[in-house]
Amino acid sequence: MWVRLFSIGIAFTVVTFSTSIGRAAVIWNEAVNGALSANQAAPTAFTLSPETNSIIGTVNGSIGKSQDWVEITIPAGDDLSTLVLASYTSTDNQGFTGFQAGSTFVGSAFSAGSYTGYTHFGTDATNGALPATNLVGDDLLSLMANPTLAAGSTGFTPPLGPGSYTFLIQQLGASTNFQFDFNVTSVPEPAALGLLALTLMPALRPRRRAEIRLNR
Repeated sequence: MWVRLFSIGIAFTVVTFSTSIGRAAVIWNEAVNGALSANQAAPTAFTLSPETNSIIGTVNGSIGKSQDWVEITIPAGDDLSTLVLASYTSTDNQGFTGFQAGSTFVGSAFSAGSYTGYTHFGTDATNGALPATNLVGDDLLSLMANPTLAAGSTGFTPPLGPGSYTFLIQQLGASTNFQFDFNVTSVPEPAALGLLALTLMPALRPRRRAEIRLNR
């Protein structure tokens, strides 16, 4: 029995490890790496890993640095499961973020129809009919995907699968320091699930013959 449970435990650990690595990395910090792109046609590009990929920066509409543009690529076999506002510091209660599928952003950044999804973010952010909310620590993908809150956007269903997406981080008001955590997880392939089944079969197979011999 102990061997059987041990085998199941190993198989479960392997699958858990492969689907969610649980690591974290700051892939860009404007204080260290310089300014993110302010050009929607040439965003700063990143290929995300199956971990927490953090982007730290500042937007400030009062000095003409109102927009940061970031292109993320999610590799085959991975999903962007959540986009968390990890931190927000500003005298302005909210900023704006949204994205469009593709390696650049085509169209007006001030038109809802240009976005696949969008949301306000901050410590007192207003979205649709929802009350003002502190979104620090919350997943923003669910808000972006809500057709009532992101009215006029083309829409999507989380998680975001493999491909390229261009994100805008915008603050038209006071200086705003932010950290966004792009959380990527690996999706187990059907072959991996089949291997799991094969691994579990010997552990779950009845051992009646052995038990009968021992009783003789």
